[in-house]
Amino acid sequence: MGLRASIALRAVQSVHVLVVEAPGWGVTRMRVEAELARRGWAAARSPADADVLLVCGVPGKKLESVCARIWSQLPGPRARVAVHGASDVASALEKAATELLDDGRQQGDARTRSHQPMETRETEPAEHGGNEESAEHSKPMDMDMDMDMDMSMDMPMPGGIPLASGGSDRDGLEMDVLHVPLGPVLPHWPAGLVVHCALQGDVIVSAEPEVLPAGLQPNNGGPIGNNDRSAEDERRSTVIRLSDAAVQVLALAGWSHAAGRARRIRDEVSAGTALVDVAADLDGLARSVSRSWLLRWALKGITVGGAFANAGEGIGQDEPETVRDRLIGWLDEARRIARDNREAYESPDNPELQRSLLDAIPRLLSGTDVATARLIVAGLAIQTAQIAQDREPRT
Repeated sequence: MGLRASIALRAVQSVHVLVVEAPGWGVTRMRVEAELARRGWAAARSPADADVLLVCGVPGKKLESVCARIWSQLPGPRARVAVHGASDVASALEKAATELLDDGRQQGDARTRSHQPMETRETEPAEHGGNEESAEHSKPMDMDMDMDMDMSMDMPMPGGIPLASGGSDRDGLEMDVLHVPLGPVLPHWPAGLVVHCALQGDVIVSAEPEVLPAGLQPNNGGPIGNNDRSAEDERRSTVIRLSDAAVQVLALAGWSHAAGRARRIRDEVSAGTALVDVAADLDGLARSVSRSWLLRWALKGITVGGAFANAGEGIGQDEPETVRDRLIGWLDEARRIARDNREAYESPDNPELQRSLLDAIPRLLSGTDVATARLIVAGLAIQTAQIAQDREPRT
């Protein structure tokens, strides 16, 4: 085996995978994360960090457009695969590894990308009579002219990145306003959710949420929540959902070890481990989270307001309003369910509750920074599949 092949084989042992989840395909995304951990592969945090783009489910038109734009940003060598069921995860990752090692394929991809036309600036065509133009520019500037020139005149944006506009802050001072979307492809972020934010400095002054629906909902291996399941299946799904919600908050709070513990519990239950066998692990994790002063400090003052005050059913009914208390509540409920095999559990993923959480985002995010906003969204634990009821047909 040559040096080139040896380096390539070593490289595919630590592949970085950027995962895009279509709303409703949460179980598939969790299976992908479990398989990545088993292989020692890492979840990429951005397109620049990724070797593989993996799409969970069938995206709708808007989400597919986002996937295409992200794919164009991945550096080579690269691979793109789609997973349409939890059982297809291992084979899809094997396919990605094979494509990364295929020199001919990667060289062809590089040539194709190098021949793609670059974006050109749209400029007004020069008028005939270059001498007149030169003479015009050679004239001295009239010092009486209005120097308050309009700087918003159809200026091309560098690389397509919008420039900041002006706006008044809370004190009436003018500050730059930058319009930035959060999502739909962010680590530990609800599937298909886009929050269109206006930023002054690092503060969000306005936020408008939107859910990009899937093009197709799965028959199985997709959203957690199926009316035909048994009581035991419902209990298991609830523990999985609560553990997954805890993973998102703990990871965003910077406690990777605790997030890993919650992820392992989630994956063990997904793989068929009896609930009573993970109860002790849930107890230990819940104690660590509730006793951590560092986590208390990291989440201090971060609330979800009154988003759950009027919720009439499910997990949102009696939930406290701080992100930390919601996290502790999830783990306490998961450990109770794991030890109790008599009580029936209902899924909280009803569309009305989820839409009310989505509608609360503008109020909750206003005045926060981006990091706090992401923790608030994670604390809401929005099930976007329940909101995107109008499913986009894939064409």
